[in-house]
Amino acid sequence: MPIHHMKASTAARTQLYQVLEKHHPHLADAMIALEFVDSKAYIKDRLNLGKVSKFSKATQLWFPDTAKYDFCITLCIDVWTELLDETQCEALLDLNLSRCQVEYEPETVIVNGKTQVVRDEYGRTEYTNDIKHDDEGQPIWKVSLLDVNVLVQNIKRYGLWYEGFLELKTAIDSHGGD
Repeated sequence: MPIHHMKASTAARTQLYQVLEKHHPHLADAMIALEFVDSKAYIKDRLNLGKVSKFSKATQLWFPDTAKYDFCITLCIDVWTELLDETQCEALLDLNLSRCQVEYEPETVIVNGKTQVVRDEYGRTEYTNDIKHDDEGQPIWKVSLLDVNVLVQNIKRYGLWYEGFLELKTAIDSHGGD
């Protein structure tokens, strides 16, 4: 059975931009599409939390009507309309917006006349607060994984709104914070 894509309602898009303005100022210049699909609400017994994709230059060439967008958030319509309340829908939007990121310029130093990227004691690149831009002056966007950092940001703002987060809390509590 093919999955059907549907444009999100005006109310859902309004809620998206309210969450964006409230918690994601780094995305002020980003254009974000929101769509619903008639996919499964649960995948491998886990709630379908949606997906985030970036509109690449290649995608924009093939789909010129989407060229104005930087990201697309795709959510399951049944999760949105049947399984979550309004506050949980807001939290779900925030979770997916937390994955939309801008790339920053790496911190550099000059050593022996050569520019080198600054790394911390673990070898991780250190970044400035300066946004990286492409040749046309547009911000360079990226999609972060749905990882612990993204989850922590979302839980700090919305609490344990999803049953999977309660399981995470139980696992953490069972180890007494060790």
